Amino acid sequence: MATPKAPPNKGRVQDPDEGHVSTVYDVKKMTDAYTAHWQDQLKRRGSHTAEERAQRADEAGQVSDDYYNFVSPIYEHFWGQTFHYCPVAPGKGIQASMHDYDTMFAGLVGIKEGMRVLDVGCGVGGPARTIASETGCNVVGVTRNKWHIERGWQLTKEAGLEGQVEHVEADFMKLPFKADSFDAVYAFDALCYAPDVKDVYTEISRVLKPGGAFAFHDWVMTDKYDEANSAHRHIRNAIEFGNGIVNMPRLAHVRESLRAVGFEIKHDENMAWRSVRPWWYAPGGVIWYARGWEDFQRVLEMSPVVFWSRQWLLHVLVWLGLVPREALQMGYTMHACVRSVANGGKLDIFTPMWVMVCKKVGSTKGKVA
Repeated sequence: MATPKAPPNKGRVQDPDEGHVSTVYDVKKMTDAYTAHWQDQLKRRGSHTAEERAQRADEAGQVSDDYYNFVSPIYEHFWGQTFHYCPVAPGKGIQASMHDYDTMFAGLVGIKEGMRVLDVGCGVGGPARTIASETGCNVVGVTRNKWHIERGWQLTKEAGLEGQVEHVEADFMKLPFKADSFDAVYAFDALCYAPDVKDVYTEISRVLKPGGAFAFHDWVMTDKYDEANSAHRHIRNAIEFGNGIVNMPRLAHVRESLRAVGFEIKHDENMAWRSVRPWWYAPGGVIWYARGWEDFQRVLEMSPVVFWSRQWLLHVLVWLGLVPREALQMGYTMHACVRSVANGGKLDIFTPMWVMVCKKVGSTKGKVA
């Protein structure tokens, strides 16, 4: 495999203290761009209609792009290079659990040395680097977000994996690859951003070789979710708003869509049930479940006491004219991001880690999209 060429750094510099990209981060611009998609949510504080959800779905790609421009540096600060939840391993914190989980996931999928593997919605490439280094496979990661492409190449170069991990800027609804060109396809916390998961499953089937494995670890509303329950609807809406998702998929629709596209489901499990501690302890800010100082610091920063103290301080700084008012909205959006998933997890109506491993049945003919 030829060594891919990384794009040049476009004026962004490495922050030696935090280890993530420092950019000309315009809080007002980034916040306004994202919240413009959610005026209904902001006006009614967590309630939007099916019609509004459908309208927002028409611009799903732009919604997710604006969201990750908005939150990626924050995500990397809290979660490191891997932007997904995972079951918490015995005696381990979040980061160590993630590495172990990604390695286990690769084994579950059947990824082996020399395989050409597609990572759909790869973010900055944390799982791709783990899976490539642990298995010896070659991973092509796709994301439409330019920040992720730039940062991903930087981290891949630092890891010495430029010959195994490639970052491609593309929309996963229109993959720029020939039919039947990958031995396996996987995704972490990404397919839920599609306006309808059936459409992205169809596109994945096109590029996957017959008999190949397609697996995902993704966000769903479980079978316990009740659309007639206003509290359940409020949590779903808050998850969508706080995480840039236009149409949170429901588990039944996920299964129906996979079968309709022609996938055979081989493994079907909520990995949250494997966690030795509640998976939602970090977004819920429940510090007594933390393990180790680094884990404790991350969870403490997401605790209600620290959040409301930070927001109070921001109110003062806004009043003094030292920070833009949009910094407050950023804080409230991040609060919706973490509290909504924790609330959904506590009720078991939502999980960010439903795993399905599927086999592509039959063949697909097609051309480059």
